[in-house]
Amino acid sequence: MSCYPRAIALIPLVATLILAAPWPENLVAQDGLFDAPAGNPLFGDEPGSAVANDPASEETADPLSEQLQIKARRGDIQLAESVAALVRVGRWSEANTLLSEAASRKIDDAVLAAMAAKIEPALRLRMVRSEELEEPAREFVEKLSAAATANAQSETRLTAAIDQLDAASVDTRIGAIRTLLSGGNHAIKALVDSVVTASPPAASDDILRTMLRLGDGGIDALRQLALYGKPPERLAALKALVRINPKAATNELVTALLASDSTENEVDFAATQLQNASAGTIDSAAGIDFLARRLQRFRETARTVDNDFQTRILWSVNQDRKSINFREVQAMLAAYRDAADAASRLRRIGTLSRHVANEVLAAELSYRVILDPDWGDEKQLETFSSDFATTLQAASWVGILSNAVDSGDVPAAVGMLRLIGSLPDADQRYDLLLSAAPNPSPLVMAAISAEPRIRYEAATVIAAMGLQRDYPGSSLVLKTLNEMASLESLPMAILVETQAELILAQETILKQLGYSVLIAHSVAGAERAVDASSDLRLIVSKTNLADASPIELIDRVRRHAVGEEVPIVFFGDVVAPVNNDRWSAVVHWKADPPSSPLAYAELLDNIALRNRLPELTQLDRELYRQIGMSALQQRRTNP
Repeated sequence: MSCYPRAIALIPLVATLILAAPWPENLVAQDGLFDAPAGNPLFGDEPGSAVANDPASEETADPLSEQLQIKARRGDIQLAESVAALVRVGRWSEANTLLSEAASRKIDDAVLAAMAAKIEPALRLRMVRSEELEEPAREFVEKLSAAATANAQSETRLTAAIDQLDAASVDTRIGAIRTLLSGGNHAIKALVDSVVTASPPAASDDILRTMLRLGDGGIDALRQLALYGKPPERLAALKALVRINPKAATNELVTALLASDSTENEVDFAATQLQNASAGTIDSAAGIDFLARRLQRFRETARTVDNDFQTRILWSVNQDRKSINFREVQAMLAAYRDAADAASRLRRIGTLSRHVANEVLAAELSYRVILDPDWGDEKQLETFSSDFATTLQAASWVGILSNAVDSGDVPAAVGMLRLIGSLPDADQRYDLLLSAAPNPSPLVMAAISAEPRIRYEAATVIAAMGLQRDYPGSSLVLKTLNEMASLESLPMAILVETQAELILAQETILKQLGYSVLIAHSVAGAERAVDASSDLRLIVSKTNLADASPIELIDRVRRHAVGEEVPIVFFGDVVAPVNNDRWSAVVHWKADPPSSPLAYAELLDNIALRNRLPELTQLDRELYRQIGMSALQQRRTNP
């Protein structure tokens, strides 16, 4: 029997029940077939409701955060792992809580280092820089980083790793290498100290291979030991350098072969290596010439290095002359130290020609003055004279000074002048003053140098002699003493302009740059201003000059020793093309008058990059002013 008639009979009954059921009062039709139902949803809160969007409710219900916080209670290491995971998923609130809790407890340094290992350096850096991290938590993260650094640089840890470089287990060797690679320069220090000992803790080749993976610092450190170390350490360092690269060790081999303090073992080893490399022998003259050319190259390089903020790692031998140490220094200073090292190689040989001795002393003096612009007190000069007694006897003092002044080597000239001023014998100083009679001596010519610091130092040395009679060039020295006596607290600039509004604007800018300003209205006036100036550092001029052309202004200024190296800035139209290579000093051309101190930024930055010594300070000027006034007063008292 079919069931369809029964189903048909039930349809009216179902319809009646539907119509009789109660309906919600707010029932409305849907606009779209797939829109969300109007009114209260059938299956809980709406996605946009307050309950569903409550962050606290969402965080409380986050099982990951709960599990990580539970894990953090198991110990400090687990806490660090939990913090790392929370930060990765952006749970800063929980991370702050855990870190602040850890910061309130006293934790051993070893545990701090282990905790830091669970939070990689990049993540720690991200945490420290994040604004989401609270201050107590940030301080604790920095504490973790410091502990990690101290652990990586631990001498005990690095020494133990070196002992394991030749372990039987490959895993042990790999672990030791990783430990050393994380130690940076501290690892280089430990490796170099190990390789030059009488009984290295591991095979020398294993130590050297690991050292080279850390960069060139190890080679630089070995060069220092090969030059300044005690004989056993010198020989061990020399052998290590040859093992790394025989050709790159030529400087050290030639030095070991010819040095008067080399041991028989050093000489034999160097002779064998050089003979194998060149199939011949090197005599003293050829070796000295080779090292002298290297010294000249290092000195030329030092003069070209910018005086900026670039740094280098400088390696030096400790006082025991058996071990090495390092520090970060300015790249320019490191370049001058390279030249001083090249000079030390020649000084170890002992017997030098006058020309080579001059180069050696100039390099050594330059490095000391670069290192300390105030170098030259009584104790320092006595030590230098004692250490370099043989070289000083072979050298020409006036030759060193003359070369330094002519080449613009300010540090060498200043150092030499202070050395001359320290001579205890007045007759020796007087001989230097009259060394070129009847012409002005190099000492007198230094007193009219284009560099203010050189001419003031030279005039100071001459004034200290207390001479009451004339000598060749005495009027030139007197002019410099007058300049010193008139020094102001600020360096000087000359402005050549006639329009009142431009004078006011440019004078204001120059004063903002820290200059005392002299105003000139013509080329002739500018020339007089140069002649009357003291510590002149800059000339600014318009191009539309009434009595001469800009080129003539440059030529007239350059004829004066004071203006020979002073930068000149022109503003305005340039009538004819100008070849700036005609002059060694800087000449800048601008179409419009400088509108702010920033207009001089590039020029002043370039000058600062080329300066070897700092500009004279207010204290320096006051000191030189007092010396000048005292010398002039003495001349007036005892005519």
